[in-house]
Amino acid sequence: MRGGWCAGLLASMVLLGSSAGHAASEKVDCSRLSLEFPPADKADWSECYVYHYSEGAEEANAEVETLIADIGTHVVHLTSVVAGRNTYLHKEPVSSKISDYDELEDVVTGSTEPSFERYQILRFRATLWKAPADCIGFVKYGGGSITQGGSTYGAHTYLAGYDCWRNGAPDRSQIEATLDAIDD
Repeated sequence: MRGGWCAGLLASMVLLGSSAGHAASEKVDCSRLSLEFPPADKADWSECYVYHYSEGAEEANAEVETLIADIGTHVVHLTSVVAGRNTYLHKEPVSSKISDYDELEDVVTGSTEPSFERYQILRFRATLWKAPADCIGFVKYGGGSITQGGSTYGAHTYLAGYDCWRNGAPDRSQIEATLDAIDD
């Protein structure tokens, strides 16, 4: 794989149960993911991974799917996380999610974009695989559990990622096309 993708996953989870966890990651054919991104079918290069985190059958667990696609003019990296029973995910700003991607270097945060559907969007510049890029980062949370007192444990799912363009910043229609193409 060209870069890390899961550095902050465990830090973003509220694990209810024991503290000794076990994780396994495997490279898979992209057609095995429930996460879909049809433009990846035309990619110059793509990789997909499945990551299983578990603290035992009755304890905290999560399923993570990752898709990375180099589509020529831009690179898309998606991470979909679905928490299992007794597991909730902290809702963090998109800037925190971007810092989880090891392959992004020299990140300079730019401006926020208006939301699209339920996605939070942030523009930034970075070096991706030794080349400068104009990027957007995004995150969408879902399925939070609310207690009788009205507080929340956190999200049950999230989809985060980035879209980095090699030759200039993407316009709003390009941003919306990328986000609209994601089927999680």
